[in-house]
Amino acid sequence: MSKLNELTATAAAQAIAAKDITSEALTAACLGRIAEREADVVAWAHIDPDAALAEARQRDREGPKGALHGVPVGFKDVIETFDMPTAYGSAIYPGYRPVADAACVALVRAAGGVVLGKTATTEFAFVNPAGTRNPHNLAHTPGGSSSGSAASVADMMVPLALGTQTGGSVIRPSSFCGVAGYKPTIGQFSYAGVKLLARSLDTLGAMARHAGDFALLRAAMMGAPAAVVPLAGPPRFGFCRTPWWDRADASSHAAVEAAISAVTDAGAEVREVTLPVEYAGLEGANKTIMMYEGRRALAHEYNQHEELLSDRLKAQMATGAAASYADYGAAIELTDRCRQGFAAVMDGIDALIVPSAVGEAPEGFETTGDATFNRPWTTMGTPCVTLPGHIGPTGLPVGAQLVARYGDDDYLMSVACWVENSIAS
Repeated sequence: MSKLNELTATAAAQAIAAKDITSEALTAACLGRIAEREADVVAWAHIDPDAALAEARQRDREGPKGALHGVPVGFKDVIETFDMPTAYGSAIYPGYRPVADAACVALVRAAGGVVLGKTATTEFAFVNPAGTRNPHNLAHTPGGSSSGSAASVADMMVPLALGTQTGGSVIRPSSFCGVAGYKPTIGQFSYAGVKLLARSLDTLGAMARHAGDFALLRAAMMGAPAAVVPLAGPPRFGFCRTPWWDRADASSHAAVEAAISAVTDAGAEVREVTLPVEYAGLEGANKTIMMYEGRRALAHEYNQHEELLSDRLKAQMATGAAASYADYGAAIELTDRCRQGFAAVMDGIDALIVPSAVGEAPEGFETTGDATFNRPWTTMGTPCVTLPGHIGPTGLPVGAQLVARYGDDDYLMSVACWVENSIAS
């Protein structure tokens, strides 16, 4: 058996159910990895080893509670927890203790999951980078805003971690860190108890080391099937360069082309798809909506604690304050039109294959990377999965992204696992 901390969430859940391992042993292995690597990676905002081990021992004493029984899970530090601090990546809330778990935390606990700790986030899941580093090369960003969630899963500290996406904050860091990332259809996972940035865009998602692990999370969150349903035959794919193809570098092109080659070799049909011209406006619409709604979502923090906000965040909030109601309304209207027309784009196709990011993770920590290839899908609310499998010229991972119809998440899980197997074979 692999080192316990290297198990996927599915393998860990199965081993615990079979009594081959204990939740306590698995949790201890994850904590051991954190003790070994956290000083370098800086993936966690809060860890309480004693509390995590106590919760794991409780799981070992009780009967199976659900799909995630005994499995350690990390939560981005914009997700509230009643028994540990939630600082939202901000100097305003050090040591803040909410009175209740966010819905997603409560549901993971109800499904038997062990809350390992809170992962590092950018300030209010917005633009100011956290101190987290890419575990593949500590001189590079892990992406953001779900920085710690992606890095902790990639570095074998935890098998599953939750994050949020408003622009590209789950898919992009997953690509940069070489893990699987899942952004559900907007609204499928409850956002209760999560700090909102832009209500029209915010989506709760997750990172794991195997696409099938997201089925366990969906079972806990929604009562969906806890195992991925195998496909009866090869899926049908659309290769979509998107209007921004020229912004992607050679490594991102290669990641997409390698995924297309793998699925074609496995028997899938792939045809090229071009988005209607107006879809090019979704990138700008995402920015307009994010800035306009973000300034209002953080009204209290700005009004009462402006001096504790970063200059970078205040500059973005000024942009949001300057945005007109008419521009905001136009962005919402464009989003609605594109969402309604997306079914026609997907006619005869099970998933689009598109870039996950413009390329490898940038060197340095001034930025968390470019969300160009995430914004349109986030804005429309369609489900996405990024899968690892390609390494760029500097040795860092680059993912390929699958995009499905609005609400077609269960089928996307099956397609993603099929693609993952095709890439690995």
